[in-house]
Amino acid sequence: MADNSFVLIGAGSTVFTPGLLTDLASSRVFDGWTVHLVDLDAQAAQTMARLGARIAAEHGSTLKTVAHTDRREALPGASFVTTTIAVGGAAGWRHDMNVPLKYGIRQTVGDSVGPGGVLRALRHVPELVAIARDIEELAPQAWLVNYSNPLTANVRGITRETGVNAIGLCHGTMHTKAALAKDLGLESGDVHAVFAGLNHLCWLLDLRHGAEDLYPRLRALVEERAGDISSEATRHEGVHLPVSADLMRTFGLYPAPGDRHVAEFFAWYLGGAGEGTLPWGMQGGQDMTIEYIGEKSDLWDRLHAQADGSVPLAGKDDQEAERLVSIAEALVTGQDMVELAVNMPNQGKIANLPSTAVVEVPAVVGAAGINGLSVGDLPPAIAATLTTRAQQQEITVDAALRGDRQLAIQALALDPLVPDTQTARAILDDAIEAHGATMERFRAKPEDAPAA
Repeated sequence: MADNSFVLIGAGSTVFTPGLLTDLASSRVFDGWTVHLVDLDAQAAQTMARLGARIAAEHGSTLKTVAHTDRREALPGASFVTTTIAVGGAAGWRHDMNVPLKYGIRQTVGDSVGPGGVLRALRHVPELVAIARDIEELAPQAWLVNYSNPLTANVRGITRETGVNAIGLCHGTMHTKAALAKDLGLESGDVHAVFAGLNHLCWLLDLRHGAEDLYPRLRALVEERAGDISSEATRHEGVHLPVSADLMRTFGLYPAPGDRHVAEFFAWYLGGAGEGTLPWGMQGGQDMTIEYIGEKSDLWDRLHAQADGSVPLAGKDDQEAERLVSIAEALVTGQDMVELAVNMPNQGKIANLPSTAVVEVPAVVGAAGINGLSVGDLPPAIAATLTTRAQQQEITVDAALRGDRQLAIQALALDPLVPDTQTARAILDDAIEAHGATMERFRAKPEDAPAA
């Protein structure tokens, strides 16, 4: 029987955890609930528990926070489990950027697709499946909400290998919708949008303000303001983004969530970039990622001070977890709501993508659980692009769960940013050295050597 508790695994997440605690403490639905904060780093879990107590007190909430290093101690009877793990932490993410860079492969994010996304999946999928198996045993009624990237491969591994109620959540489409609405001179809440695709390459199918179809206005604004291959670097979303504009001209629909993510799905925006400033205004996106990785220690210094009460708490604008809490409220109260984008097994929701693929679609959340909405067929060229990617991710999941070196090389070689099989092998071998124990099972064995 589920009790009134959240379990957050990967509680050392420096942005997500404070946002989740703030949102839960701001909701009267979760007064009296307990948040179990699990992290392998005991100090990180304890710091977040102290921070949670302070946040609850300032919001007049009776929410309780408890620190754990053992997830099995925290899981029994949980109602919701959230995973935000990062195997290898900030250093691991840096390796996923820098190892491919040795071979001239420049990534803007490197945590979802590209060779960095494959390497991250090889480390994350087995751990998340192990967590899901513990949930299946100890909290079978719980909803598992995964935020860890690469979201698509991770949710595929979880839903393929276990029977837990699991979805993936990402804020990308929500941010794109808000940016486009602002450029159109409208409030985001007044705009109706339908997105569908794969996480980090999700396509805007419909955009309306009341009965008005906004797509013609959007196309006109993009043509008026969007840059091109020679655009200056940008860090902000909106109709000025050159890669998103080029994709809309090519495929007929506008993609989400911003150039730094969608560009990594294609060879021609980042491939052969060489040294110097990235084309297509992409340098700003890459710089953001590198800076974010480097800021992790500074964020921890601030969080320790907030937990101890020596500096003020962050404002509500800093939150990252709002959709999770809104979804949990709908499931607890039974009051139906439509969620903009949920990642779950396709099973016909996008008719011309593989049934087993994990897709990002709208969903109804409420008394009947979380149910994705069918959107029909995507345009053939978009479906072809996404199908190819879903098939590569299936091979990646297989490699991760089997510890299979040959499949790992195939997954890397199939990525559009990787130029050849020799580079795929070199990236894998260098990643094994960089990441250590978490990648050791992919090391070449004597029997892998070619015959003399």
